[in-house]
Amino acid sequence: MNKINVLIIGDANAGLITANKLRMHTGNDVNITVVGKSEKTYFKPEGVLIPFNGIDYRDTVKPTDSLLNYGINRIKSMAKKINPDNRTVLLENGKTIEYDYLVIATGDRLVPENVPGYNKDVYHFYDMENVLKLRDKLNNLKAGKFVVGPASIPFQCPVAPEEFVFGLDMLLRRKGIREDSDITLILPMDDVLPFKNVSDLERKGFSELGINFIPKFKTQAVDTSKGTIVAESGESLNYDTLVLVPPHMGQNVIIDSGMGTAKGFIDVDKFTMKYKNYDNIFVVGDAANFPMKVGALGHSEAAYVASKIAAECDGTINDDKFDGFMGCSSVYSDKMGFTLSFDYNSKPFVNFPSKTDYFLKYISGDTYFSSIIRGIL
Repeated sequence: MNKINVLIIGDANAGLITANKLRMHTGNDVNITVVGKSEKTYFKPEGVLIPFNGIDYRDTVKPTDSLLNYGINRIKSMAKKINPDNRTVLLENGKTIEYDYLVIATGDRLVPENVPGYNKDVYHFYDMENVLKLRDKLNNLKAGKFVVGPASIPFQCPVAPEEFVFGLDMLLRRKGIREDSDITLILPMDDVLPFKNVSDLERKGFSELGINFIPKFKTQAVDTSKGTIVAESGESLNYDTLVLVPPHMGQNVIIDSGMGTAKGFIDVDKFTMKYKNYDNIFVVGDAANFPMKVGALGHSEAAYVASKIAAECDGTINDDKFDGFMGCSSVYSDKMGFTLSFDYNSKPFVNFPSKTDYFLKYISGDTYFSSIIRGIL
């Protein structure tokens, strides 16, 4: 009996969860291979906490090899080109891999070079190197003007910039320099989030804490020598410290394979996570062309796709549709937070922040490495 070959390209959050869940639900007749050369896996949601010394960064990073369940093959290379019609993937090491099922979990990449003037004097918290650089900056913090926000959309974790300004406000108060400082949150969207109830709560917090909020600010350029950031509208802001989330794009393999948008993200059927008319190609995580890039959504997509492939490998019919469920906890203010939970047919609703939700944020990394990425939850 020939084995069924499932190839997963991408060895971060969504790819690892898909592989581990699929392994739990299939037998020896299914061969699972993960392609990627990440040496370590970083739990990105805690990047917004580490700069304030709220989390030890060493607890947010694990060796990638240790996170794959037994019975999963790993090829330490990168995908170079996908050929959907021939069911093959060309790797950077020159090898060509054939598949019966393909799961694209290539995520996205940061492209700060797409913002003129973006250099080492601009900070962000979206990879470990920059998280630690920002932590060092905040450890020696002085009063001044702080501008925080994403340069453009889409970007990972829509609540992260808000979490950061709340954390920054708390830090400045602890240092006794809040009254001498100015915090401005810039966002390229019309409001804080696409959900009025949650946006209203966030804006209420901004007002109470004296945090300035400027919507529809799409970054055009930065001038670090003058300490200015300019929007496409021509609006200009002065700053002493700029924390600017770089633009995001999909991976080059998607662009080179002719499968993505101009930004390299893949259009999929949101109810099946399938690519075009290919019943054997699924897309999970940030590689999908969804307006919101959320790790929790990648988790749900991975679980759905794994169950779908497992059922087909077993010869059964699975007509379940993906419901778009995601849930995440967010820091709101000093020892307070809130949790969002919603799907395609519902919107998140928050009555008030709570201490319970605040601590849920702080234990999410432990849950992630012990259960979620292992495919247990």
